[in-house]
Amino acid sequence: MRTRTTLTGRHLVITGFTGFLAKVLVLLLLEEVPEIGRVTLLVRPRGRLRPALRRVEEAFERSPAFRALRQRLGPDLDRWLGDRIQAIDADLERVDCDLSPEALQSLRTADAIVHCAGLTDFSPDPLKALSANTAAAAHVARLAQRLNVPLVHVSTAFAAGGQGQCEVEEKLTVGVAPDGRPLDAGAEIRWLQLACRQPPYRASAADRVQLGMDRARSWGWPNIYTYTKGLAEHALSSMPDLDLTIVRPSIVECARALPFAGWNEGLNTAGPLAWLISTAFRRLPTTPEHRFDVVPVDDVARGLAAITAAAIRGEAGGLFHLASSDHNPFTFDRAVELTGLGMRRWARRHGSTTDRNVLAQLDPIPVAADRQGWLSVDRLLDWAPRVRQALAPEERDRFVPDGLRASADPVLDGWLQRLTGAEGQLERVQTMLELFRPFIHDNDWVFHARRARSLTAREERAFRFDLSDLCWRSYWVDVEYPGLRTWCIPLIDGGEVPEDPPRSPRLRITTPVRQLRVASK
Repeated sequence: MRTRTTLTGRHLVITGFTGFLAKVLVLLLLEEVPEIGRVTLLVRPRGRLRPALRRVEEAFERSPAFRALRQRLGPDLDRWLGDRIQAIDADLERVDCDLSPEALQSLRTADAIVHCAGLTDFSPDPLKALSANTAAAAHVARLAQRLNVPLVHVSTAFAAGGQGQCEVEEKLTVGVAPDGRPLDAGAEIRWLQLACRQPPYRASAADRVQLGMDRARSWGWPNIYTYTKGLAEHALSSMPDLDLTIVRPSIVECARALPFAGWNEGLNTAGPLAWLISTAFRRLPTTPEHRFDVVPVDDVARGLAAITAAAIRGEAGGLFHLASSDHNPFTFDRAVELTGLGMRRWARRHGSTTDRNVLAQLDPIPVAADRQGWLSVDRLLDWAPRVRQALAPEERDRFVPDGLRASADPVLDGWLQRLTGAEGQLERVQTMLELFRPFIHDNDWVFHARRARSLTAREERAFRFDLSDLCWRSYWVDVEYPGLRTWCIPLIDGGEVPEDPPRSPRLRITTPVRQLRVASK
């Protein structure tokens, strides 16, 4: 009951509401602590027609995450949310988060800031990643200092970096890079910004990405995302008089129960891997015994809410992992096996007869990167241009008799078209494998989550973080894979995922002028 009691009447400021995790965190708070004082959401406006308030209203109106809340409250939803939710225009990448004086004044009653926003692409333009993941974090931290409230900064467990077998404890040694060398985060940020603005990188985003990836790996980080999140951790930890708690989730995946089993949003790590296995590509280059540290999004939200409450009580600080590998490990051989099982079960229920027949014969298997055989992606990409050239119209005279050209050309044209499409898909597979190789093949991270489990051990279920009871077979086959097929894989294929229809009349959140319920500090 400690978390529920602590958060009752409190004023929380949350960033990143338009993303995956923050939606579930806000839903958890509204469902489990309806007596919360206020939840203020800092959201970037999208032009004059979509200010922060409208974007928040659209999420509550159309996101499947809030479907049950809409059904339960019906026409009372507008007023009910108005008593609890406040949306403020903010740009975290600008100084002072681009907040108006009126907005700053409304935040004076805040009890804590939970910073969930960030750019999660593995290989973005480094300048964009620095702005979204390091500069924005610093601006939010200065806001926390100004308001004299604790900051709960959501990072990623892989900001720890490292290579090979990595046992990662819940601590950060400030000023030491993952490879053990001294690190001045501020100097490194300035170096990268300056380098990206010099020729030839200034004119080429692709060259900047390569520069950022090389620089990240030189320090022991696997990619630009973890590099910029790691720099943010070091920079924030060096700020004087900042009451800082860092929360590092591992790979955040489909919900176990909240808002409903299988819900997901956007693209995360397991989605592309499930997509790879769902194609004709079956030999996934991974190290079978390495840990695949997955955690359902609602478990992350439970732990994050409890840690935030502890930060308000002055009982947090330092670093917490929200991860599974230390107490309920899930390995890649098991993940590949269960993905194949989930794929066949999904095909039986939703696929065509051809899908069912083909998938019954194709079991995905994990293999070492250097043992992919003749059907490796690299070899297929080497062969594809040669086959494409051989099938070109100007080359067909070599193997097609003149009398058969009229009947053979349409068939060969179809083969050529399919080959071109397959070549494009192989290039996508190759890109994904290169990005994911540090996570699925090269390194074996074990993230210890003792602090989070100990902190929440006596909490009620709604705020307890412990994955000991998670059955990976049931979760992966019945929850994760169907969730990925519904909410993630369509995006990879260039499609869309379902949203709920707009409400009529439109949802309107009106925050009362009167002072909302806010506990005294």
